[in-house]
Amino acid sequence: MRSSLLLSALLAAFVSSEAGFRLSSYKPEAFKDASPLTVSSHVVSFTKHNSVSTSQRYLQSIIGRSEVNGVFGDANVQPVEDGQVFLTHVTFGTETFKAVIDTGSSDTWLAEKGFQCFNVTTGATVPEADCAFGSKGYTPSSTFSQIPDENFNITYADGEMLIGIVGTEKVTLAGITVDNQEVGVVKLAGWFGDGISTGLIGLAFPSITSAYAGNNPATDGPDTQLPYNPVFFNMFEEGNVAPLFSLAIDRGNATGQLAIGGIPDVSYSEPIAIAFFQVLTAVDESNSTTGQYQFYSIDAGFSFAGSENTRYAEESGLPLARPASDAESVVIVDSGTTLLYAPTKVAYAVNAQFNPPAFFDKSQGAFFVDCDATAPAFGVVIGGATFNINPLDLILYNGGGPCLSGIQDAGDSFGILGDVFLKNVLAVYDVGASAMVFAARENY
Repeated sequence: MRSSLLLSALLAAFVSSEAGFRLSSYKPEAFKDASPLTVSSHVVSFTKHNSVSTSQRYLQSIIGRSEVNGVFGDANVQPVEDGQVFLTHVTFGTETFKAVIDTGSSDTWLAEKGFQCFNVTTGATVPEADCAFGSKGYTPSSTFSQIPDENFNITYADGEMLIGIVGTEKVTLAGITVDNQEVGVVKLAGWFGDGISTGLIGLAFPSITSAYAGNNPATDGPDTQLPYNPVFFNMFEEGNVAPLFSLAIDRGNATGQLAIGGIPDVSYSEPIAIAFFQVLTAVDESNSTTGQYQFYSIDAGFSFAGSENTRYAEESGLPLARPASDAESVVIVDSGTTLLYAPTKVAYAVNAQFNPPAFFDKSQGAFFVDCDATAPAFGVVIGGATFNINPLDLILYNGGGPCLSGIQDAGDSFGILGDVFLKNVLAVYDVGASAMVFAARENY
C-alpha cells in the first residue's frame, strides 16, 4: 500500500509543478456583526523563524508575473527575502508538538512517526532527516480515529507535497480543546522543513481543506474533495469563542502572540480601522486538487511626502475587485512576508526620500539603503485612517553590506503588507464580519 501511495504522490507532484496555479477570488458573506476588541483568555505565544514560508512560494511568482495565459509558475528569480514562519505549540491527544501557524491554509496536520520522505525533484526515497521536521513525528493516540475511505493530499506551488490519512483527534490550541477535530496525518512527504516544526495549524476557510474520498491520491480532485471545518471554525461554532483571531507581532525579539476569540493583552491606540476583505485563492491548474492557498486582501493607500498627488489604482490584471478610490490599491495582508511591497510609483517615491536616498540593485531586484540613513515618514492608509510605520522597521539589516529597505516594488501586481507593517498594528481577522480590523501599535 505504501509503495502504491508513493507512486501516486510523486505523479501528482510532477503534474502540479509543471501545471502551476491560477488565481480566483470571492467575498465571503458576513454572518455576524464585527466583534468588539476584548482581551481573550485563549492566547499562545509564538516565535518567528526565518524560513521559506508557504505564502512566499506563491507571492514571489505573482509579483514576478511568471504568468502565461493566467497560469502562474516558478518565478525563476531568487527573491530578496525567503519569508518567515511563526511557530507555536499544538497538542494532539496527549502529545505536544511545535507547528507553523498559517493564516493561508486550512488543514491542521502532523507528520506521523515513521513517515516516508522523498526528494521533490527526483522522486527518490530519502532519509526522514531530509524532510527536516522538528521531531520524530506523531503516534496516533487512543483518542485518534481514522476516517475510512478518505485520504489527505496537499500539493504546493513548488512541488512540495504531503500524502496521508484523515482522522479525528482531540486537538488543543490556546487552551481550547476540540474533541473530534478532523486532522491530517502525513505518511508520505516531499517537504522543505525548518528543522523545528512537525506540522501546521491552518486558520483559513473550509473550502481549501485537503480531505478526499477514496484511498488513491491519484484520483483526487474537485469532485472528490470532502470539505470539513478547520480547528478555528470548530472552536467558534461549538461556542467556545467569538469568530475571530488576532496577531500581535513584536519588534526586535522575534516573538508575538496569537489570540483566539479576541485580542492579546497588549497596548494599542487610535486609530482603529475596519476593512472588508476579499479572499484570493491559488488553485492548482492540473485540477488534481482544489484550492491550495488563500490570502486576505483589502483596499489600502499610502501616506508619504507627495502622496496626495499619487494615484495608483490601475487594473492589476488579477481577479480582484478594483478599489472604489484611485487613491487606494489592493493589498495582501501576509504574516509570512517580511517586507512591505507597494505599487511602483509609491516604492520609488518613498525610497528616494531616505537620507541618503535608497538605491535599486537590478541584480537583486530590490531597494537597498545605507544602514545609518534617516528613514522618511511613511504610513499605510486603511479606511481613511493612517497607520504610521516606525522608522526602525524601514531599514532592515542584511548580514553585511548595505541594509535592505523595508519598502519594495510590487510592480504591476497587488501590494503586500508584511512584517514591516504588521509590527506596527494589532491585526484582527474577524471571520464573522468578513473584515480585518487594525489598531495602531507603532511605539512599544
